[in-house]
Amino acid sequence: MIPEIHDLNPRSWLKPFQKTNVFYLFKMGLFYHGLSLILMYLGSFFATSVISDYEIPSFPVSISLALSSGLLEESVFFGIPYYLTGNPLILLGTGVVWSVTHLFSSGVFSFETLAYGGFLLTIPHIFFSVRTWISKKGWFAILFHSIWNFSFLMFYCMLGLRQCSVINDVNDVLNIIMAISIGIILYLAYQNKKNKINPFLYLVPTTLIIIAILFSFSNEIIF
Repeated sequence: MIPEIHDLNPRSWLKPFQKTNVFYLFKMGLFYHGLSLILMYLGSFFATSVISDYEIPSFPVSISLALSSGLLEESVFFGIPYYLTGNPLILLGTGVVWSVTHLFSSGVFSFETLAYGGFLLTIPHIFFSVRTWISKKGWFAILFHSIWNFSFLMFYCMLGLRQCSVINDVNDVLNIIMAISIGIILYLAYQNKKNKINPFLYLVPTTLIIIAILFSFSNEIIF
């Protein structure tokens, strides 16, 4: 069977890709994210048609946030669970958690303000990430996720639907710190699969993440 046909079959969506070269993974990424766009626009249209006074949530997104979120989200919800378990069903579960968080991306928890389109956008990406990680190409999942975020933001900026800035506020800086720190933890977990790593090496990036979270939480209380 042609590899593309096999990998596009939903029965294979929790299995490694048939081929793992960069061009092939790129094609698979475009397939899943094409589905993402279709679901997002259909979901947004349905929400605006059914829910009275519904407005598609809009929130500030910077270039730094778009790029760092790829590393942060892939590491937390796919990479680290993969190195801890190697089980695609576990990755599917953590991916669902990641997807659901996008419902509340506006920060307002009401039926009329949930990001239904953003939630549906992430569903096909779950399967792409799961399959890429279990195909032992996690670095490509991180790279594609970041480039996709960046490209999507640039497209919206060119249409005037978003304001493009490199960094919006201190929270973006904290997000970068957390992304780099969790990326270091991910790399250590990868190395630990080959040779036992000194556990104390995890201390510095973990401490930075805790400090960043506390600082972000304190900022929200103050403002």
